[in-house]
Amino acid sequence: MKRSALIMACLMSFSTFTSHAALDPNQPLAEAPPYSLFVDWAKPVKPLRIAESVWYVGTENLSSVLITTPQGHILIDGALDSSAAQIRQNIRALGFDLGDIRLILNSHARLDQAGGIAKLKTWSGAKLVASQPNAEQMARGGKDDFALGDALPFPPVKTDIIVDNGDTLRVGDVTVKALLTPGHLPGSTSWLFTLADGKTMIYADSLATPGYYLVDNKNYPTLRADIERSFRTLAAQQVDIFLANKGERFDLAGKMARLAAGDKDAFIDRDGLQRYVAQSQQRFAAQLKQQTAQ
Repeated sequence: MKRSALIMACLMSFSTFTSHAALDPNQPLAEAPPYSLFVDWAKPVKPLRIAESVWYVGTENLSSVLITTPQGHILIDGALDSSAAQIRQNIRALGFDLGDIRLILNSHARLDQAGGIAKLKTWSGAKLVASQPNAEQMARGGKDDFALGDALPFPPVKTDIIVDNGDTLRVGDVTVKALLTPGHLPGSTSWLFTLADGKTMIYADSLATPGYYLVDNKNYPTLRADIERSFRTLAAQQVDIFLANKGERFDLAGKMARLAAGDKDAFIDRDGLQRYVAQSQQRFAAQLKQQTAQ
């Protein structure tokens, strides 16, 4: 059954996790990116206004977005553990109090989206919201990753609110719906917002499968079906504002430049999500073709 409730009515305790299967020793893992790549993505940028009550508070390429209301705020993702202090500084620079954050949402449980969440949750006192698989992965600090094993750990953190597909939360006049979009990770989640002014916004998770074994993956048997379903899920969404958990995916740099040049609607992008999905599908199809030809 779908749940739709006010925030204070849905703060469910998440004290136990379901057991997870150990990684299959016969399943090769993907090569983990070097940590230096994440450091390069985490270069600081000044916070900026995306839309009415929506603010970019992340790094050069690792997104973190703050949605503000008089009744409290929502923060999405936390970049690296080392990025948490910069995100806190960006929020304060905009004149907002970390203690007013009510919810922290996670897109997926890897160090470049979830690494800073433990600190941000402690500093703010906010409730962490995630899908069940993401919650389990964050509790393990990123270990037993189906594709990367234990290669990219981050500080573990407990989830307070578990969401399923279509579940909605509300803070003030802002409503957010969880869209489960698995494939990049089994728990990958995109977040669909209806803002106070009526505009719709999506924070889309990754649709990439970098170096993944797509055929008969023993650690993630439903990977191919999941990612193909996620393509369809996201392609069907019609939104005014398209954001994603890496800046390059929604042309953050280009939109920042247009904003600086005086375009107040620089982040209005009603076709961006569909372009992102189409590009992701093309890359996936080429990767699958290569692996099935072997």
